[in-house]
Amino acid sequence: MRQIATFLTAYARARRFNRLRRRSEIERIAQRGLQDLQQFAARRSPFYQRYAGAPLHEWPIMNKPTWMGEFDRINTVGAKLDDLLPLALRAESTRDFSRSWRGHTVGLSSGTSGHRGLFLVSPRERVQWAATLVARMLPYGLLSHERVAFVFRAGSPLYESIGTLGVQFRFFDQANPWQELATKVCLFRPTILVAQPQVLRLLTAAPDSLRPRRVVSVAEVLDELDRAQLEHRFGTQVEQIYQATEGLLGTTCESGTIHLNEPYLIVEPDWLDRNRSRFIPIITDLWRRTQPVIRYRLNDILRTRSAPCPCGRAALAIEAIEGRSDDLLWLRDRSGAQVPVFSDLLTRVVMQRVPALQEYEIVEVDRGHWRVGLSPLPPDSVQGELVAGLISLSESLGAEPPTLKIDSLITPPTSAKRRRVRGLGATSCAS
Repeated sequence: MRQIATFLTAYARARRFNRLRRRSEIERIAQRGLQDLQQFAARRSPFYQRYAGAPLHEWPIMNKPTWMGEFDRINTVGAKLDDLLPLALRAESTRDFSRSWRGHTVGLSSGTSGHRGLFLVSPRERVQWAATLVARMLPYGLLSHERVAFVFRAGSPLYESIGTLGVQFRFFDQANPWQELATKVCLFRPTILVAQPQVLRLLTAAPDSLRPRRVVSVAEVLDELDRAQLEHRFGTQVEQIYQATEGLLGTTCESGTIHLNEPYLIVEPDWLDRNRSRFIPIITDLWRRTQPVIRYRLNDILRTRSAPCPCGRAALAIEAIEGRSDDLLWLRDRSGAQVPVFSDLLTRVVMQRVPALQEYEIVEVDRGHWRVGLSPLPPDSVQGELVAGLISLSESLGAEPPTLKIDSLITPPTSAKRRRVRGLGATSCAS
C-alpha cells in the first residue's frame, strides 16, 4: 500500500509539473529542490560534506570516470562498488535482473563511452521514476489500458515498476534469438513500442499485425534516416525518451519536441558554438538521493529549439539530440584553428547524396581523415556525389576538406548501441 501511495503522489506531481507554462514556476520549484538536495548530500555523502553551505557553482563538475571512482564516498547508503559490481555483472550474464542490494536496484550502463556506469536506486526512487515516466508517456491517465513493450539490452525492476493499474508492461530481452524475440513482440500486440532505433528498424519487417499506436525511440540518437523509415512503416510520429544511467533526462511532447525533465533537473549548458545553439548539458538531478547526481557533465550534444514549442510547456525545448561529444568531428581552417563538424550536418549530406541508403557510418580515423561506410555500397558515381557533398560542407564551415575513404559497411549487432558518427574524442572549441 505504501508503494502505491508513493506512486500516486509522484504521478500527480509529475502531471502537474508537465503542465507548467512559466519559467518562473520551474525555477522556483527547482531552487527549492536544489536547496534540499545540497543539504541532504552535504549531510549524508562523505564526498560532498566539504561543500556544505557552498553555492552550486562551487560544487565540483563530475564525469563518469570520477563518478565511478568516487562511488563509495558519493553514495549515501554506505554501498561499496566492489560489492555491487559482481552483482550487476551476474545479472547481465544470467539475464536475471531481479536481484537487489538491500532492496536497492543495481544496474549497469552499456559502456559505449568506454566507461561502464553503475547506478544504485532505492525502492522509493524507483517508484518515483516509474510514476514520472508513466505521467509523461500516458497523457490519458493510468486507466488507458496500454500494452507497453520494452525491447532492451538489459532489464531492471525500474521497468517492472511501470506495470501499474491499467498499464500492462513486458520486457523483451535483446539477448534472445532475434526471430524468437520478434515473434514474442508481435504476439504481445503492444500499443506502445519502446526500443532503440536499430531494433525498431528491424521490427519494421515484422508482420502487419505489429501496429503500435505509439513508437518510442530510446538509448541511441534518432537520426532522420531512422525516423523516416519508422514513420513510414508504423504510420505514426516517432517519440523519444532521453534517458541515461544518470536518470530520466527528457521526453517528447505531443508536438514532437523533446523537453528536458525540468523541474526535476537543473541544466547548466556548456556551449559549443558562438551563437549558443548547441551545448553539452551539466545536470543536477534533484530527486536522486541514494547516488546523488550533482553537476554531472554528460557526453551528449544537444541542439536548442529556436522558436517556442507549440505545446506551451516551459521546460527547456530541444530541437535534437545530436549524439555524444565523441561524435563530433574536427577539421582545421587555413590558419590551423579547430573547426567543429556536427553529426547532424554530416547526416543531412549523406541522406541527400546517397539514395536507397540502408545504413552508414562516418569514423574519424585520424584528424582530417574520415572513413565512410555505406550499406549497400552505391556505384562510383554516387560515391563521387557524396565526396563532393562532404567537401562542400567542409568548405562552407571554413575548414580544409578531409581525406575520405568510402567502403562497404558491416551492420553492427542489435545488442550494441549504434554510433553512426564516431570521432577521436573531445577537443577544445573556439569560443
